[in-house]
Amino acid sequence: MIAELHAAFLQGVVTLGTATLCWYLYAKYRRTHVLWWALAWSLYVLRIGAIIAFLSNGGQAWLFVHQILTGLTALVLLWAALSYSHAARWRPWYAVALIFPLAWSYVAIYVLESFVSAALPAVLFLSFATLWTSRVFFVQWRATRSRGALILAGVLLTWGLHHLDYPLLRARGAWNPWGYYLDILFVLATGIGIVVLALEELDRRTNELERLSARMVQQHEEERRRVALELHDQSAQVWAAVKMQLGLLREGAAEQSVAPLDRLLQLVDEGIRSIRSVTTDLRPPLLDDLGLVPALRALVRTFAEQSSMTIEFEAPVHVPPVSPDAALALFRALQEALSNVSRHSGASAVNVRLDAEGDHLTMVVRDNGRGFDAAVRSAPASSLGLTGMRERIAALHGSVTLDSSAGASVTVRLPIDAG
Repeated sequence: MIAELHAAFLQGVVTLGTATLCWYLYAKYRRTHVLWWALAWSLYVLRIGAIIAFLSNGGQAWLFVHQILTGLTALVLLWAALSYSHAARWRPWYAVALIFPLAWSYVAIYVLESFVSAALPAVLFLSFATLWTSRVFFVQWRATRSRGALILAGVLLTWGLHHLDYPLLRARGAWNPWGYYLDILFVLATGIGIVVLALEELDRRTNELERLSARMVQQHEEERRRVALELHDQSAQVWAAVKMQLGLLREGAAEQSVAPLDRLLQLVDEGIRSIRSVTTDLRPPLLDDLGLVPALRALVRTFAEQSSMTIEFEAPVHVPPVSPDAALALFRALQEALSNVSRHSGASAVNVRLDAEGDHLTMVVRDNGRGFDAAVRSAPASSLGLTGMRERIAALHGSVTLDSSAGASVTVRLPIDAG
């Protein structure tokens, strides 16, 4: 009896840990099926408490409660599986399944005298519910190839078959106390399956967010391309026509009007250059015409001309061909990094280095400015530019690393075939 009580207490502790884990997962992710798992294991803990009370004082009322909780636990686990595999809907005949543990437990404990007659229907009900739960997860595994679903299907199949030995072995003391330890293994294995399912679901949600982020970046680039084309094909052409007309007016204008017209022509030239500059920023034509390295080199030269900084650019002689998405992401990252250096660092010199390492490209932008504090590194949302850079690179399965040990540096690492 003492050994059986100790085994029951250990099973209660393990099951309580599984229930606590499920409640934690529910509090964190708010998934309906996780709530049902948490409720099922909580009922299982109460079931073990009832059997401990029965073993301690022998009261039939505790055995009655134990039988009810056993059936309800199996049903709630089945409902959790149905909720996970699809949107489970309540049907009226399910009420019969809920009533059965209560009704049959009363008949078995207080009415029937034959052990086999009392135990067999309850065992068959429990085994059927467990095997049905196994089947639900097996169907889910066939549809999704989920490792967590396969683990649960296998564990619950074995557990459901194990229930069938109760009238023949466990109830007659053949498994005592080893039956408790075997149930502990089943509880632990089921908990492992639930954790694997939760991790797989988290991974799916992460992948969905990555795809959404990549789609948003793509739409953003498409919009930039459209605006650039409109500026080039419409606004720039209009300004060119205005310049031509002003030139014709200047040729036939009086001497006192020449100076104002020259000023107007100068302003029109500045407007055209501004449009071209904006068009280049929106969609760098060099990326399409010459490739990644010339486009990065031209961007560095443009920033050096527009600022008082000395900017060096280093790149290997041969850079493997990269996907258009990867090239554009690196160009935008350099654009943002140089813009941040120009606005915030107070640097006088910047070094940009591009390296090819296996199937990755690494770009490092380092300046000799004042750097930045740790808050920027730990809270990227503090800089919208850095946030946008990280999102764009992460959408292509790359990484962005910041460092401020000497000046400031931004390291971008990106797969060559990203996109």
